[in-house]
Amino acid sequence: MIKAAFFDIDGTLLSFETHAMPESTKRALDRMRESGIKTVISSGRPPYQLPPSIREGFDAYITLNGQLCYDYDGVFRSCPIAEDDVRSIVDQVRAGLYDVLVLQRSRAFANRLSQRIVTNAREVGLEYQQDDIACAFDEPVYQFCAYVEPGEEHLITDATHSVTHTRWTHLFCDVIPRSGGKNFGVKAVLERFGIAPEEAVAFGDGENDLAMFESVGTSVAMGNAWDSVKERATLVTSHVDDDGIYRACERLGII
Repeated sequence: MIKAAFFDIDGTLLSFETHAMPESTKRALDRMRESGIKTVISSGRPPYQLPPSIREGFDAYITLNGQLCYDYDGVFRSCPIAEDDVRSIVDQVRAGLYDVLVLQRSRAFANRLSQRIVTNAREVGLEYQQDDIACAFDEPVYQFCAYVEPGEEHLITDATHSVTHTRWTHLFCDVIPRSGGKNFGVKAVLERFGIAPEEAVAFGDGENDLAMFESVGTSVAMGNAWDSVKERATLVTSHVDDDGIYRACERLGII
């Protein structure tokens, strides 16, 4: 019996085309909540970049790829990047190896508004501010979005001690603590609610959702998901814009 459902945002709950939640997805969420299923956000976005339609109504929020988790009682998991690793990445940015978005608890900024960063912002319907990379030391950093090509992630991991990376777009990789990832966030939520992994389902479309898939009993890949994600999902549903969430929930018998 499914007692909790975890949802990625971009490409899963929200369309990349409209940046909105399909009406069928809203109906599916309402029906799950009516039946007592916990609905949980699991995203690489920070809390302040959650769309208005998602900021309320969910039982818990896994943000920044699992590094900051909270519910209506407050934060119950906080895992920023170690300061020495932040310093190493800042040094590489200053040397011009790559550009980054710096994601902190209260703000996000880019060291430079390059064309790739502007393109990414448009893709997810956001705007980014530019600031001096030294501001990365003003408060803990939970995640860097490093604008490196696939296969170049070693530039970061070779220069640091305790970070790893994941990816949901070809434009950049998410740099997070080695003790981070959506799987750690899912585990924290399940423990908080007293729910077993086999009683949970996860919906996603990107590589950063694979860790989440491994932490639940049932996984659903959207029709627009990466092939590598579809290959490791329990089932593959239709495209986010083709009632993907609703159809999957019907197939699973949870609505």
